[in-house]
Amino acid sequence: MQEQVAQTDKSSRLYLLVDANQHILAGNLLGWPEDLSCGQPAQFSDQSNIVPSKLQAEDSDIRVRALSTRLADGRCLLVGQAMVEEEGFTDHTGYLLSWALGIITLFSLAGGGWMGLAVLRRIDTITHTATQIMAGEFSRRIPDEGKGDEFSDLSARLNQMLDRIDELMAGMRSVTDNIAHDLRSPLTRLRNRLEISLTHERPADEYREVMQQTLDDADQLLALFNTLIAIAQAEAGVRREVFTTVDFSTLLIDLVDFYQLAAEDRGVHLSAQIQPGITRLASQGLLTQIVVNLLENALNHIPAGSKVTVTLTQQEKSITLTIADNGPGIPNPADRLRVLERFVRLDAARSSPGSGLGLALVRAAMHEQGGTVELHDNHPGLKVLLTFPRLKVS
Repeated sequence: MQEQVAQTDKSSRLYLLVDANQHILAGNLLGWPEDLSCGQPAQFSDQSNIVPSKLQAEDSDIRVRALSTRLADGRCLLVGQAMVEEEGFTDHTGYLLSWALGIITLFSLAGGGWMGLAVLRRIDTITHTATQIMAGEFSRRIPDEGKGDEFSDLSARLNQMLDRIDELMAGMRSVTDNIAHDLRSPLTRLRNRLEISLTHERPADEYREVMQQTLDDADQLLALFNTLIAIAQAEAGVRREVFTTVDFSTLLIDLVDFYQLAAEDRGVHLSAQIQPGITRLASQGLLTQIVVNLLENALNHIPAGSKVTVTLTQQEKSITLTIADNGPGIPNPADRLRVLERFVRLDAARSSPGSGLGLALVRAAMHEQGGTVELHDNHPGLKVLLTFPRLKVS
């Protein structure tokens, strides 16, 4: 025991061997710990000054972990370890962790503040742009910083929305201007006719004629407004049309036959190539309105000696209706898109009767039927291509 103590004199290991009466026989502890029974593990502090003085100098409050056991001859052996190095390591580790936590907290606060300022700056940019737009600068757009993050996506979507709103506003201004232009002539005629009738004495027959002309102008205005309402309802999908199984081939043959006489009067050759037996779940009234508008549009805008061909074919998933002529057509692709808008009339058609709503009504009716309308150059002439998805009664 004494040899072991001598070998570990400079360490923090503790030994103690006592007899049955707790008289020290060997070891480097100065006494048996209080309240410790032999054979039990123990953890105690140096309250009784039993730890060697070399360890007491390093720390005023030494903690010891020890094991004790009773030997066969009744003696008790205690082996322990003073927790000096371990406590120093724990204190040093705590000190380092405290500094690390402080540095991490500092960097976190700095990074969070920087990110917060960046977010606020970009929100301020969006707010500033919105304020400019509200002040009347409708061409303003949110600048894209090109970072590819959520704010860039939001800016792109908002700019797309603003572009769409700008297009709708421009369309509304154009429609308003065109309505004012197209209503001015009939309203002016109506007012002048009534004013002349009131300022000059006329026979009863002439008064009746004036009233009849006034009624005709009023009917023209009512038809114009009814067409506008029909277009708006069709585009909004609020019209309540009854869809039934319609024999499209028979309907088209009847309409072509009906317009044969009008075509002959204008010196136009009207022909049809209609695939028989094509049926579709649709509104017969809307289909009739679509074909009538397109046939009248073709007959009104082509010279005598021209040809109009109506073609109806069926594919696996769609039905195609083509009305083509060899008249002057619309050579400019941009104009072929514009004429589908309301009140758009090209210069060449200004002298022809109409209000510029026929093709707009066709497009709205096709939208309601779930189809599409496209205008193509027929080289020469115009080709109107209508595509209907095939719908069947379930």
